Amino acid sequence: EKKAKKEKRDSEQEEVTPNTDQVPPPAGSEESKEKEKPSTQEHPSSGAEFSDNETNETKGTIGQKETTEAEKPSTQQHRPASPESADADEGGSGGAESEEKQEIKPQEEVVPKSKKEKKEHVPFWKRLGKKQKKDATGAVKPKGDSPLHAFLSGINNIGMGKQVNLFVQSSATMLNAGLPLLDVLKVFQMETRSKPMKKMVGRIIGSVENGTPFWRAMEEQHLFTPYDLAMVRIGEEAGNLARNIQYLAEQREKDRSLRQQVKMAMIYPAIVTVMMFVIVMGLGLFVLPNLVQVLYSLNVDLPLTTRVVIYVTKVFSDHGKVFVPLLLVGIILFFLLAKFTRFRVVSQWLVFHIPGVGRLAREATVARFGVILGGLLQAGVPFVEALESLVDVTQVISYKNFYAQLLEHVKVGDTFSKGFGQIKGSERILPVSVQQLIVAGERSGSLSQSLLQISTIYEKKASETAQALPVILEPILLLVIGALVAAIAFAIIVPIYSVVGNVGNA
Repeated sequence: EKKAKKEKRDSEQEEVTPNTDQVPPPAGSEESKEKEKPSTQEHPSSGAEFSDNETNETKGTIGQKETTEAEKPSTQQHRPASPESADADEGGSGGAESEEKQEIKPQEEVVPKSKKEKKEHVPFWKRLGKKQKKDATGAVKPKGDSPLHAFLSGINNIGMGKQVNLFVQSSATMLNAGLPLLDVLKVFQMETRSKPMKKMVGRIIGSVENGTPFWRAMEEQHLFTPYDLAMVRIGEEAGNLARNIQYLAEQREKDRSLRQQVKMAMIYPAIVTVMMFVIVMGLGLFVLPNLVQVLYSLNVDLPLTTRVVIYVTKVFSDHGKVFVPLLLVGIILFFLLAKFTRFRVVSQWLVFHIPGVGRLAREATVARFGVILGGLLQAGVPFVEALESLVDVTQVISYKNFYAQLLEHVKVGDTFSKGFGQIKGSERILPVSVQQLIVAGERSGSLSQSLLQISTIYEKKASETAQALPVILEPILLLVIGALVAAIAFAIIVPIYSVVGNVGNA
């Protein structure tokens, strides 16, 4: 029966093959009737063909096989069988007949959990460091993204600001002179005396030699701001690396100068405050304890100021050896927390509400806003990306939140004017005059120039405020010190005068 089917199929293939010598058979002949017979079915996985006249038993076996095959996961794609493959299958020892009679593989028995092999227990100290953290999307977080790593990197990078400024300035000078980037990095590595800077530049050289972009190698050092990285990346992609690094060096120099002026303005108030603290501690530890004994021996009613001084003196004398070191540690911890943790919200609020100091801080922050956003836009950074870099580089929490809200409005297509109007309290962050300049620049298509103009104006204002701040704070601090000394003197002298008055009356 199989041989008959094969001969019939071969004859059909010969008839299908075009032959110009043969004349098509007349209608009604046996050959034409054979052509009109229903076509054979072809099983896609086995390659064997089955006619319509096959038994139901064979069809049931194949149908069961198809459902089993469909339930099993398979990565192989089924292809329709060609006549050659069908011939090969039927001519072989196994053939299509053996495939039809092939039994379905039984499913694997589910092994109960108790019979499964137990995993080898690994102590927890060997598992430390092997677990990778994942973000919300399931992607593995890099080690540099953890808050602890950022905190430790910030502590390690303290005092590296001058070296980074020198690195940027030297790179700009040598790149403008026509030196290749690798030569610039190697020259700076040989010239610098800072060992941490030598190691950092060496790591950058190794990354660049391996094909890593310059800005990506800088990012891996955790020492450069997002503003620096964006300027270098845009310059590297556009072929203007020397020009962008030169602009970056100029802006870093302006930023350093403004910071220096602010520090110089705060030196005098800081020195006076520290001296006042030392004087009060000295009085409480060495002078007032002896006077307290005298005041107790007078046997008179003591005024409130005297009782307060006596109480503070007693606290200093009883717990001074513990209180003073704890106070110093608390001050240092306060500054560290204010710089590297979320506690800086409180410290920044205090700074922005101190008379004189708050005005200087606001002017410096607005100037930084203009120079960062304007510089990025002028360098060719896309608007949304420039705002994202501004959000990343801003350290003042209130301004950071304001920029983030403004970024959300810009992403949905709003203009600056609409964003300023919808953000509550925007005039407390950016003055109305600054907002009007930004809106005018946006409408005229010269937004980057308007932002740089804002930075120039507020840099001058901040410089003038920094020069005038010591003059403003000097009388205030003198009044505070005078009031403190007068309170201590009043607390000591009033009981003595009352005793002298009683003696005179007697």
